[in-house]
Amino acid sequence: MTLKTLLRRPAVTVEEAMPLREACALMLRHSIPCLPVLRQKRLVGMVTELHLRAASPSSVPALRRYDWGDAMVSLTVGDVMTRDPIPLTPDASVVEAARLTRRMRVDAVPVVDGGDVVGVVTRRDLLAVLAGLLEHRQPTWLGHVLAATSLRPDGKGTLGHALRLAAATGAVLTAVHVLARISPGHRLDGATAARVSWMERTRRQSTRQALAALCRAHDAREVTYEVTDGPVAQAIARRAAALDSDLIVVGTPSRRGRLSFASPNVADQLTSLAPCPVLVVPLVSEEA
Repeated sequence: MTLKTLLRRPAVTVEEAMPLREACALMLRHSIPCLPVLRQKRLVGMVTELHLRAASPSSVPALRRYDWGDAMVSLTVGDVMTRDPIPLTPDASVVEAARLTRRMRVDAVPVVDGGDVVGVVTRRDLLAVLAGLLEHRQPTWLGHVLAATSLRPDGKGTLGHALRLAAATGAVLTAVHVLARISPGHRLDGATAARVSWMERTRRQSTRQALAALCRAHDAREVTYEVTDGPVAQAIARRAAALDSDLIVVGTPSRRGRLSFASPNVADQLTSLAPCPVLVVPLVSEEA
């Protein structure tokens, strides 16, 4: 399959002199995560949601006061973009694009035909193609899948998606749940070190039991499950590298497809930290 089948036409592009706020509004209006940047109709860069977040004031009130509140007003697309992206042609294969995104650790690839930008292919586009191949039981490159699990009511669908992928491809599946570490400031006053250690062991054991119950509920007898701790995105990326995973499946809260430029969630962080492609599963809570 070639990239020309995935392109949205016409391509939405911006000039490097465009104010960053206008680029943000354009991405929101078209519900797209990135924009090719042009200089006199020639591709010179890419601007993404991550660039916009990095240029925005902090979402933490205690830190926001140290930010220059009007900084984004004076910034242009050219100030924050990634320069000189590697383009592909419309006749390039989906496999070639997937390899490029993994090797260059980028989330999108511009597509150029005869010097003109004709579209963008994102990791999500490529993973959607993968899902289509799985539906037809086509051979894939998947050998190991890591499912980043959540025990929240709106996060249990992640394991189901990962199980269907593993069943269709014959891949080995590992479910990983990350516990946030208990910081000294959150520990009970007067608790001894031995008491805190016992509490942490008990919490880990109860989490393993809940994760085992989740696997049984999905009839996932062949799934290996692990409980670890630390910063969630970093811990998942570390385990994926150690297990030589080919794909990470992670859930993210969904607001019915609308983009948000709030602080990045785990899925956002994983796209830059993970050693392999990340399949993001939109999860809508019962309250949404």
